[in-house]
Amino acid sequence: MLLREGRGVPIRGDEVKTARAATGIYIHVPFCVSRCTYCDFFSTVPEDDAIKAAYGARVIALLERELGTVRSGDLVSLYLGGGSPSTMPPSFFTALGAALRNAGIAVPAIEFTVEANPADLSARSLDLFAAIGVNRLSLGVQAADDAVLAAMGRRATRATLKKILPTAREKFGDLSYDIIYGFGKRPRDLTAELAWLFDLAAPDHLSAYCYTRPHRRGAPPVASEDTVVEEEEAIARSLTARRFSRYEVSNWSRRGFESVHNRLYWSWDRYIGIGAGAHGFEPRDGIRYRYPDSVAAFIRRPSPIVERLPRETLMREFVMLALRTAEGVPLDKFSKIFGISFSELLSPVTRARFLDTGYATLSATRLRATRSGFSFLNTLTAALFDDIERHERVHAG
Repeated sequence: MLLREGRGVPIRGDEVKTARAATGIYIHVPFCVSRCTYCDFFSTVPEDDAIKAAYGARVIALLERELGTVRSGDLVSLYLGGGSPSTMPPSFFTALGAALRNAGIAVPAIEFTVEANPADLSARSLDLFAAIGVNRLSLGVQAADDAVLAAMGRRATRATLKKILPTAREKFGDLSYDIIYGFGKRPRDLTAELAWLFDLAAPDHLSAYCYTRPHRRGAPPVASEDTVVEEEEAIARSLTARRFSRYEVSNWSRRGFESVHNRLYWSWDRYIGIGAGAHGFEPRDGIRYRYPDSVAAFIRRPSPIVERLPRETLMREFVMLALRTAEGVPLDKFSKIFGISFSELLSPVTRARFLDTGYATLSATRLRATRSGFSFLNTLTAALFDDIERHERVHAG
């Protein structure tokens, strides 16, 4: 959504024509069959299918409107996340495909991702996804150990995975798995779990997320710090041995299968959010917006909350997101956006703590965290935040 400050105020059509940027669209489907014990995202279990139908109709109407703001060739990704988008009725996906065709979108030219819970899938649903142009499937596998899956509240089991993953592998040329580690106190062999998954149906991409305990009573505990480190190392060894590269803190892939959509977030590019709880970003104007976490409000009248971010906040976000990637902070892009040289920001203390010790490298084009520096990324980011604050305070006015 193209917005000015305020609530839901669109940029004029003539301004739209001047904007050229890689653009992604994220559609949030907040529906689940049941809530997993690890989940802290906005999701809900609808009382009846009429809610899904009404929500889907609103999403399609808004998508059709938003597609009119994107110039041909600028759209690089469409991502359906959740929740569990795979719980939506077939009619929703059919309408989605029709909306893309009617807007003249060359679907094979974009990355079109659908997240899915393996427990919801069948050969028929996978065929439907492929028929509307989905070319990337992201599966919430989370674990390949039945005891861990049960503790997570997942409806899938190893038997479920054994049934659906080979079929998904056969039908999609770009397959991604999500894995959660650092979960609970139960002993876990990530090396064996990953070996089983790769032998069953090797993915092209894998997202490995460290469990963060939700703020609610009864949520499972986080594993010990030593266990988290051991599991991180097991994942790294397993994926490196299979020629996967870590291109972002939590994301690994075979060469050429990095997520186009996720790169938009880390590269500070434009993305349009659609759906209850969805976020969007207009980098040209420094505007972020989000739809409230309310399905009823979204169905009734979608009205995003819009915020124009202060310069210092934008600088922090740019640096924080870029540092998560293997490429690091692009210095030329930073300079073009903010009008200052990045090297001006770096204090002698930051240089000594991170550059001189080998946790980060600074070239003529980029600031990068090294492999060992990824383990101290939060500390490096905090130091750079302090440098940004100091610079802006000194140059205020």
